[in-house]
Amino acid sequence: MADSDEKSTPKDAGRTTTERQLGPFVLKGKLGVGGMGVVYRAIYTKENREVAIKLLPAAASEDPRLVARFERELEILRKLKHPNIVPCYGGGKISGHRWMAMQLLPGGTVGSELKKRGKFPWQDVIKIGIAVCSALEHAHGAGIIHRDLKPSNLLLSEDGRVKLADFGIARDTDATGLTATGRTVGTFAYMAPEQVRGFPPATARTDLYALGCVLFELLTGRPPFEGDSAPQLLYAHIEKKPPRASSVTLDCPIFLDTLILQLMEKDPENRPRDAAAVELALREIETKVNEQSSLTKHVAEGGATALSLTGDTKTVRDLLKPKKKKRKSADSGRPFYERTPFLACVLSILVGLIVWSLWPMGEDQLFEKARPMMESDDPFVWDRAMSQYVLPLKKRFPETRHGGQIQEWADRIEMRKTEEKLKNKLKIGREFDTEGERLYARARQYEQFGDQITALEKYEALITLLEKDESARVFINLARRQIATIKNSGGDSADRRKIVQDALDRADKLLVDGNKLAARDVLQSIVRLYGDNQELGELVKSARAKLDEK
Repeated sequence: MADSDEKSTPKDAGRTTTERQLGPFVLKGKLGVGGMGVVYRAIYTKENREVAIKLLPAAASEDPRLVARFERELEILRKLKHPNIVPCYGGGKISGHRWMAMQLLPGGTVGSELKKRGKFPWQDVIKIGIAVCSALEHAHGAGIIHRDLKPSNLLLSEDGRVKLADFGIARDTDATGLTATGRTVGTFAYMAPEQVRGFPPATARTDLYALGCVLFELLTGRPPFEGDSAPQLLYAHIEKKPPRASSVTLDCPIFLDTLILQLMEKDPENRPRDAAAVELALREIETKVNEQSSLTKHVAEGGATALSLTGDTKTVRDLLKPKKKKRKSADSGRPFYERTPFLACVLSILVGLIVWSLWPMGEDQLFEKARPMMESDDPFVWDRAMSQYVLPLKKRFPETRHGGQIQEWADRIEMRKTEEKLKNKLKIGREFDTEGERLYARARQYEQFGDQITALEKYEALITLLEKDESARVFINLARRQIATIKNSGGDSADRRKIVQDALDRADKLLVDGNKLAARDVLQSIVRLYGDNQELGELVKSARAKLDEK
């Protein structure tokens, strides 16, 4: 359905007292109330389709900040298209009410389901966590931080799919903030320490802290921190060590227990890198648990192993005739494989096998496991190598001799993620967060235009300007990589004037072929990239003239 501004028409005749008409919507009943409006079940009469419609009350529409937040949520939902995020069909204004229409999910929320069940089995918690991570990774990739992740904001479709909803206080990292610095937003039971304090600014890892709180609650039936007042609860998030889920839910796998504690680290830098890494870790947990269960069962049953003994054994008696009658031992008359010394020996072997199989890998073993995975061309395999082997190696062996290679791997992953985020920013026309990001994006634009001479100059200038800025490390690494690529390809010898002239000729051909939009893009690129270059002023002037003609 398209966005619209309409006037409400009086079509209430024949409707029940619980129904009312609002433009093309028939409101059937209230689904919920939040800080950013009321949600109704409604019928969109133009298509006879059931939807959920969120209305900002007319009184709230007088507050410019509430209106700005409502409109921002609508903009965010339009931008986010993902199977684990509630889709938005459109929005507008009807008779003073601002509205947005979304998919109606009749399955309720994870929060309401938790109240019915008391708690979820750990296998279900993993599935919910994977769905939420997938949604968060998509949102974070678009520069959106949810900031209010909780069970009641996780909706359920009829087929059980989990969908993230309510971006009412979400923060667009590329937009001007609508919350005053230092002001606390979010729901207290799931708020990261930085949200409580108001600094440092909320990041994607803020959502990961809330995810840890949610997973803990789904496993145990209660949030990790509780208090008689809001200040007590907020203080706990800042100062208190979170409990282990396994202290409440005994069957919680140790791997899941540990991951939840990592998500709830006080320092954002100590939490997992991103939602994709958490999703990968969750997917691995069930495999690890199954492997551990299989080994335990194998040992406990003692069947079909190299240590099993079958067949009959004749008991040897009276090899030496005793001079006097001796008292029989408890093992007397038993086959040797049932006797205490033999059973003790077998038990010690089994215990040794279990200890050996569960003994953590050493420094070199972890590194050698990671190496072939990091040599892969698949970034998802890199993430798996980092979570399974590299991060444990760094944690257990902080002074590892493999530190240089590990840093190179970490830089490679960070470079890939940075480029993906930059690509999304350029696609939707967002401003840059840092000088390194701006300078690198500018150099890449020259390179993609075909002007590798200017691209080289820009990359080298970036390195010179920012070489002492540790926060710009990833952009310096990217610039060095691109410089090497250009020089290795021998592509730095073309004439700059010829490059721009060729682009003008290409634009002329596109115009002749009737492809005006593509021609306009080429001409605008010339003006944007070379508008301040005096040597190429004549060519830029020609490009501007062609744009004016169009």
